[in-house]
Amino acid sequence: MNIREGLMGAARARTRVLILGVALPVLASVAFLLEYDVVLTVFVLYAALAVALYAGWTRAGLVAGVGAVFLTILWRFVFPPLIGYLRWSWDTRYTPPRLLAYKLDPPGELREGLIHGPVFALTGAVVLGGTAYLLGALGRRLRTRYATDT
Repeated sequence: MNIREGLMGAARARTRVLILGVALPVLASVAFLLEYDVVLTVFVLYAALAVALYAGWTRAGLVAGVGAVFLTILWRFVFPPLIGYLRWSWDTRYTPPRLLAYKLDPPGELREGLIHGPVFALTGAVVLGGTAYLLGALGRRLRTRYATDT
């Protein structure tokens, strides 16, 4: 296996992972707009990590697996503040994740999400998505190595 195969993966598996990676933020957006967002962030992140794990298992490529996690984290930072800006709402459900408990006006929330979102998304994608991908690839390798022929 060369570097290109490891990064880009097999075409059929990569297509499935890319579809799943794009479908997660789309479904999360619909759920957020329908106000089913109580624990949405955690479940969407877990689902994105499962997609990265699946990408490693099916040899879909590191870029596709990490890309799913990147899109999901970026969605959390950008989409809720964008909806809060469009609705001009000051509710806390429209704020991006942050460590300090301060509040900005809707344009400030959106600006903060656009500034900090890509940084945290890239960091989370590399660390969490890369780890999930490697665990999936390791699981596949161990399964094929220790599989019993019956």
